[in-house]
Amino acid sequence: MAKQTKQPIKQGNQRRKTVSTKPRKVKRYYTRTIDLAFLLVLLIVAIYSFYKAFSFRLIPLLWLLLALVLFLLIFIALFKVTLKRKPRYFIFIKRVFIIILCICLGSAGYLLSKSKSSIEKMNALHATSITNIFVITRSDDQLSDIDDLTNLTIGFQNGADQENADYVYAELNKQLSNYTSYRQLDYTTLINDLEAGRIDALVISEPYYDMAKANTENFASSVKQIATFQNEKTLTQSEQKDISKEAFTIYLSGIDNVGSPDQKTRSDTNLLLIVNPLANHIDMVSLPRDGYIPNPALNNQNDKLTHTGLYGIETSVSALEQFFQIHIDYYARVSFNSLIAIIDAIGGIDVDVEIDFCEQDENRSFKKENLICLTKGKQHLNGKQALAYARHRKTPGYDNPGRERAQQRIIKAIIDKLVSPKAVAYLNTLLDVAPNYIITDMPPAQISNFVSSELKNLKPWSISSIASDTGVYDSQYTASISSSYGPSDVYLFNKDEVQSFIDAYHGATNRPAMNTYSFDLTDYYQNTHFEGYTTNIVWDYMASNPH
Repeated sequence: MAKQTKQPIKQGNQRRKTVSTKPRKVKRYYTRTIDLAFLLVLLIVAIYSFYKAFSFRLIPLLWLLLALVLFLLIFIALFKVTLKRKPRYFIFIKRVFIIILCICLGSAGYLLSKSKSSIEKMNALHATSITNIFVITRSDDQLSDIDDLTNLTIGFQNGADQENADYVYAELNKQLSNYTSYRQLDYTTLINDLEAGRIDALVISEPYYDMAKANTENFASSVKQIATFQNEKTLTQSEQKDISKEAFTIYLSGIDNVGSPDQKTRSDTNLLLIVNPLANHIDMVSLPRDGYIPNPALNNQNDKLTHTGLYGIETSVSALEQFFQIHIDYYARVSFNSLIAIIDAIGGIDVDVEIDFCEQDENRSFKKENLICLTKGKQHLNGKQALAYARHRKTPGYDNPGRERAQQRIIKAIIDKLVSPKAVAYLNTLLDVAPNYIITDMPPAQISNFVSSELKNLKPWSISSIASDTGVYDSQYTASISSSYGPSDVYLFNKDEVQSFIDAYHGATNRPAMNTYSFDLTDYYQNTHFEGYTTNIVWDYMASNPH
């Protein structure tokens, strides 16, 4: 009886044991499936990120190959571990590790994609140049649109702005069956003719319209705009060079308006950056906005440097190339609100403010509650404070040279912030801001190659400032302003300071062999920049009323 009673119990135990092991096998099967799904997601994220990295070439190729090999080793190890049974805590740790790896790789891919997009936007913004051209009439006229100009007289300029005038002339011929075209060389005459009723409407481009507002009393209130045309031109890209090994120059232009930096308006801040990647050195040349140089847009008549910006940044580049007889490889342009947004995006800058002062805000408001006041000394500035410091020049004895020193300090502080390791913290914000506030003709491939080269050779950069302050101010007529307004206050360059700029440029771009170097003590300027110089240059020693 004992044996008979033991046998069923054993069979029952075997049945219970068999039943209890089945759920464990099912659980192990689903656990492995989930782990394989984790690995699949990781693989997809990695493929995306490495594709972005290899296609953009921002990160050095050697770094990418090492990262790829490391990832493959980690992935293979994870795959092998997934095929084996492991404790629950190990599986949990493995999944957390995969999630962290996905986040890291995904974030890197996202930032690389965003960097590429931002750089392309900054460049694409200036693949074309758009000029707004207005048709204006007297404010008390009943004219309200183009159709009202039928059988009336319309004024066009056939001088420096003839290209834009001809564009609108062709457009009006498509819309109007009959009207009288009236041509004059300058806008001053045309504006007077409009006020006197000799013409019924005037075609004028936005830069000249803004200049008329600044120079003609009550102009803005005496006219109205009845139509706007846009003349779009396709621009060519800059000449290519290997900027990771060869020195290059960047013209940095800051316009004196808020809004988009693609406006054709006065260039209030003018800096030449001579970048030497082999020496990790930048020479920063500050040029006075009132510098008196030939304007290529006006048959090389002498004009203020700031006025060349009215004809497009390409004209400013040509004017500087011609005056200094150097080649400018690239340009970058920002507006006043660009400076605010960029500095705020990088968390402000540390600057040594030279003087105590109060300045108008970015909207040019002198109301007491809107004034921005800074005290002398080292301090941390936000975007609005930095802009006020960059614009201030009214303090006696400080003037334009002081403002140029301030601008150099601000640009240097921005560069120092961008090349520091802390730049990673605000990279994402900066990438959001930059495309909306900066335009440049430096191709995206050049930017990525330069950054990649710098990452391979991590060395500190040095910056030297070269100021233009040994010339004199004088009263001279400028090509962009009618002589009826009288002479303007301009800065006449000194030959020695110009030569120092040229020496800095050639020292970086074309270092001479010492065994071939020679000079004549009796002729300081022999074989220098000034031989064969254009005769219409007015130098400091030629000033009629130096001050």
